[in-house]
Amino acid sequence: MLEDVLRAACQLDPARPVLAGISGGPDSLCLLDVLHAAGYRVIVAHFNHQLRPEADREAAAVAGQARTLNLPFVTEAGDVRQFARAGGLSIEEAARTLRYRFLFAAARREGAQAVAVGHTADDQVETVLMHFLRGAGLAGLKGMEYRALLPVFDDEIPLVRPLLSLWRADTEQYCRARGLEPHFDASNADETYFRNRLRHTLIPELEKYNPRFKQALARMSRALQGDYAVVQADVAAMWEDVVTATGDGWVAFDPPLLTACEPGLRSGLFRRAGETLRPESRDIGFEALERAAAFVENPGARQVDFVNGLYLFAESGKVYLAAYEADLPFAQWPQVRNRSSVSNGQLELENGWALTIETHDTVHWSRVTDNWTAWLDADLTAGRLTVRARREGDRFQPLGMEQGSVKLSDFFINVKLPRRARDGWPLVCAGDEIVWIPGYRIAHRFRVMEKTRRILKLTLRKL
Repeated sequence: MLEDVLRAACQLDPARPVLAGISGGPDSLCLLDVLHAAGYRVIVAHFNHQLRPEADREAAAVAGQARTLNLPFVTEAGDVRQFARAGGLSIEEAARTLRYRFLFAAARREGAQAVAVGHTADDQVETVLMHFLRGAGLAGLKGMEYRALLPVFDDEIPLVRPLLSLWRADTEQYCRARGLEPHFDASNADETYFRNRLRHTLIPELEKYNPRFKQALARMSRALQGDYAVVQADVAAMWEDVVTATGDGWVAFDPPLLTACEPGLRSGLFRRAGETLRPESRDIGFEALERAAAFVENPGARQVDFVNGLYLFAESGKVYLAAYEADLPFAQWPQVRNRSSVSNGQLELENGWALTIETHDTVHWSRVTDNWTAWLDADLTAGRLTVRARREGDRFQPLGMEQGSVKLSDFFINVKLPRRARDGWPLVCAGDEIVWIPGYRIAHRFRVMEKTRRILKLTLRKL
């Protein structure tokens, strides 16, 4: 039966090496023996967490087991306590992170097709129960799978768990039958660890209500894995329609399509986007998804925190989920850095936009225009036009304001120009005076009037 699991559920190729994470306990020794007996080319890997006095002896015992089987052996040690303190992590999370970093780096170095670990059905029950107590959704309640990618460690090499159908008692029986001598980790009895409290206190209490509680929870997780696969297929299909663009540290959504999604599907899209941007996010929780849903329903909000340094904001007809450190795209906007002189012809801006300038007489003047075309009195500009970015203290007299002016910063706020586009937004000026803000308004003083004799036509377009 386990050989079928290795080939079908874990999708392992007998001709390619497998790196097995071996602690020396009954689960991992069972895994090692099963892989070796099935003819797989096994690389034995052991990470020494340096948490217990006997840790070095256990590392030596695993090395001895590898020698007995004539298998290659790789090992590494790490100071888990120091790593936990530095990162503000629990001991369990720090140990997992360092262990998996080592295992996947070794698998990459050794050319292994997968990393195999000895998680059992008991581990599955404990994991699902932990997720339930944290308030996880379907992604957490489905539990662990036989084969999964963990992109935070490696986006190509999978983690496989061949023993998920076996209980801990089964692996202990297997070791006795095969004459294997596992060590038993004394820290597994230490109830300062959350998982151990579940194992030794909560699960026995729940078994008073249902003696087959563990079996029932294991069945539930298997059923939810099927449901999760269906949902993920729908999310993947919807992703192609709703996501308009992606970049380094950001994902852009089409707001109307996002709003039209069923709430569950929309949550799946945000979860997928969050996991794409932050692969280390093991479970994006209910509160983050609720914040995202509220933002979509009220797009007037300027921005909202999502989770793990990600935030949502609406801009230029799109909804973005982005990392705060992301270099977001500017290509959809005209932008300038340097001051440039303007004459008849075409001036190319820095990021793929161009300003075209033509001189007309009044006969050829059309009142039909758009925000990216300006008709100005050519004699008032007097051939002294320049294009520049904003400066401290800039003011502007928009068309229709016959007296006075407004701060340019206030004008940008009023027209809802995205904040990050403001510093480089091109301003067409005559001397220091702003005559046109492309995309928005010309200056009142430079408008075409009855006395105008020559007209300047300015057009800004993306190349």
